[in-house]
Amino acid sequence: MGRPEDGLDSFERERIQQEKKRKSEERSKKFWSTFLFTENGKPKSGFLIYTFCLAIAFFAFHYASFYFIIDWLEPVTRGWPVVLGNLTGSVICSVPPLLIGCLLHRWFSDKRLMLGTYIWLALLGAASVVTMAVMLKGTGSMPEFLKFFCWFIIIPLMLGLIVFFRLYKRDYRPAAPKEEEPEYKKYIRRG
Repeated sequence: MGRPEDGLDSFERERIQQEKKRKSEERSKKFWSTFLFTENGKPKSGFLIYTFCLAIAFFAFHYASFYFIIDWLEPVTRGWPVVLGNLTGSVICSVPPLLIGCLLHRWFSDKRLMLGTYIWLALLGAASVVTMAVMLKGTGSMPEFLKFFCWFIIIPLMLGLIVFFRLYKRDYRPAAPKEEEPEYKKYIRRG
């Protein structure tokens, strides 16, 4: 079974391809325009920008946590089975960023920010797996990378997503829509 374009002449195929390309470019521009600013200098989507910036900061928090805690934890877990030692290290190293996130969750008025931050971290993690799959193609090193990814990226991400999803469900209250007052009240209001 052929493609729908097979029975068309070259001009019609060209038009269809240009239409597909135009639609793809429109979707791309629409997505990237959410990161741009409006005419008066405010971001179009503050939520996306704030959560992306927080994701970068939390990547640094997780990195620092693993950098400092693993060396301290290694002598304690040296005699343990590898799985138990890695799981313990991964969970303990996830605690400081989670505590910082819980404090920020209480402090921020928008209770979606920390969950959005961890969603960005999950997207960045998925992008890193795709990137590493391309870079390690044919080397046989991908299984080792996936073990590392599981212990030191997936477990902290899952803990963060679970914690902040529960906090989001508990604390988030959408803003009530503003009721517009009837037109006649504008004229009867006394100064």
